[in-house]
Amino acid sequence: MFEKVQRRLRRFDQHVLSADTQRAAVSIIVAAVVVFVPLYSAWQVASTAASVATPAPTTDAIGGMPKEPLFSIRRIAQTAALEARVANVRTRLAGVAAQLPAQSCLLARADTRVLAAVRSEQPLVPASNMKVFVAAAALDVLGAEYRFETRLVGNRIGTVISGNLWLVGGGDPLLSTRGYPATQQYPSLSPTFLDSLADEVAASGVTTVTGSVVGDESRYDDERYVPTWGDGIRAIEAGPLGALMVNDGIILGQPLKPANPAVGAATVFTQLLRERGITVVGAPRTGSAPNDVEQLASLTSAPLAQLLIDLLTNSDNNVAELLLKEIGLIRSQTPTRVAGLQAVAQILEARGITTTGMVFADGSGLDESNRVTCTALVAVLESFGFESPLGQGLAVAGTTGTLRTVLTSPPASGNVRAKTGTLRNVKSLSGFFPVQDGVLAFALVLNGGGVSNQSAYRPLWDATMKAFGGYSATPRTEDLLPRR
Repeated sequence: MFEKVQRRLRRFDQHVLSADTQRAAVSIIVAAVVVFVPLYSAWQVASTAASVATPAPTTDAIGGMPKEPLFSIRRIAQTAALEARVANVRTRLAGVAAQLPAQSCLLARADTRVLAAVRSEQPLVPASNMKVFVAAAALDVLGAEYRFETRLVGNRIGTVISGNLWLVGGGDPLLSTRGYPATQQYPSLSPTFLDSLADEVAASGVTTVTGSVVGDESRYDDERYVPTWGDGIRAIEAGPLGALMVNDGIILGQPLKPANPAVGAATVFTQLLRERGITVVGAPRTGSAPNDVEQLASLTSAPLAQLLIDLLTNSDNNVAELLLKEIGLIRSQTPTRVAGLQAVAQILEARGITTTGMVFADGSGLDESNRVTCTALVAVLESFGFESPLGQGLAVAGTTGTLRTVLTSPPASGNVRAKTGTLRNVKSLSGFFPVQDGVLAFALVLNGGGVSNQSAYRPLWDATMKAFGGYSATPRTEDLLPRR
């Protein structure tokens, strides 16, 4: 063994004489480990030979054998290269941390390396960053390909619907008419157009409905608003909620939303049928469809992975709340907000993310009693990853959604994907900053008076992004390996 060590040392001496300064310094560290580990291992084996062996974990329990030996030169070079690349970011983020208000948290990580951690375990009001947790639970419970279905049922005799035509809601959070998206600040990116269902009815030859269009919202409970939402939120930021909502409950041309969104949906569909020359005799109303009527047509939403873009990029509050009810329904056969929130907590715990000290009151983040940690936000992001539907659903800095007019300069613009959050005394941002060989995951949550003012949060956001921009692409692992 010692002859082998001597041969390694002679080769190392020759390498040091021909290497540049940086390479030589790192190689000294590498060589020291290469020499020390065999000697230490030999001593350890000799000193413990008589002891009782402890069974090691199986490869199944630890995710398989590592690609590199634990003490290989390449593994050591990888570690040294990564530490060198993140050192500059750590220094810059230390300056950002010093400027944070007392009620705030910051966590940034690169490949499990902590770049900055400021009160990362302190539960704070997240605002719309709550939607990150809803997206995570939706993917785990429903799946990326999950779709919502809106159905038409009734009794048809020739060209006539005898009696009522039932519009049965399936919880589609983006059910819309073609004219609605253009009226919104953040138009829906994956709307399900109810007009198509009316087109199908007309194309089938139906000319008359002798009864009414009846909206069926029985899939979910009838909680229209989260009880703790204030009057400034209800029907303005979200709701009234139901399993059958069209145009977020709005009837275009009317100043107020109907109290029951299913009645609003029935009203809108009645209008669409009449525009296509179909006579509808009765007035729109709501009720549950009987079981003995046939299905006449159906309308299917885009897959969940696309709906998450509306949830995260556009920060759609109704999408968040309806997804919670669907999660509760599929997970525990209880289509309520509370069941959905319980499922969110269970999903996080199942992924190894602690929810201790956190409070979940709604899915949209409109409720000021929500509490989350920067640690949990980053853990969720890392658990799914940049290329996942969650990561790809986030807004792009300076380009899309709620980040369209924010972070419009390098290095963030067109590069960072993140979820924003805003309440009166809350400003949050969490997401990914891509670098040449991976991504940085981060969360920054600010609470306190005035933090949602642009003059308060934008300098901190900009400084954070500039700090991330200091992440260097060099040295690479190959740069630190001995030359052959």
